[in-house]
Amino acid sequence: MSSVGKQENGMSPIFTKRMALESIKSANAANRGWTAADIGGGWGELSIAIAPLFNDVYLLDFSPPQEDSFPANIKTKQVDLNHEWPLESNSIDFVLSCEVIEHVENPRHFLREMKRVARPGGYVFVTTPNNHSLFSKLNFLFRDQHRYFQDSCYPAHITPLLRSDFERIGLETGLELLNWYWSGDDRIPVISFRLPWRSQAFSASIGVLYQVPHG
Repeated sequence: MSSVGKQENGMSPIFTKRMALESIKSANAANRGWTAADIGGGWGELSIAIAPLFNDVYLLDFSPPQEDSFPANIKTKQVDLNHEWPLESNSIDFVLSCEVIEHVENPRHFLREMKRVARPGGYVFVTTPNNHSLFSKLNFLFRDQHRYFQDSCYPAHITPLLRSDFERIGLETGLELLNWYWSGDDRIPVISFRLPWRSQAFSASIGVLYQVPHG
């Protein structure tokens, strides 16, 4: 089986979990008896963080952890995200995915599946490396590769996306774009010095929150 896009025991940076929690707060989705899905949840750190906020959380991953290591309301499902997901249509209130869409072969299929499993009026939240950051632009200028899609990031990272891609795919799939999120966290390449500025230009990741229209 091809290893392209796969990342065993994946874990996204802590700031992506903060972005996800911000999106839940802005949608007023916490503690409403809702169901959430953590797509490509890896070790399950995001699922654990949001478990107190939802009745049930479904963690989907190519190599999901054992359920007995989680709170009782987290359920795991094995899936190849490049194919149809093992969730019923219109069944999830809040569908989240942190730093996963860059691993899949077809981001349009990925967002179509997110919309399919979300209920009408539900929410879809995605983060991915920010190809609009200053360091990514400089990297592309001098190396002809996006910062987190260089040879050293392959074969895990295979699909770079821009804001315009999310806008276009949202229109194509019928998702209403509500808000952008920025990690506000970045480091100088090579020396890994954390920068004190919180801005779009110095954000390692970008996030987008959609809503599924009613009806």
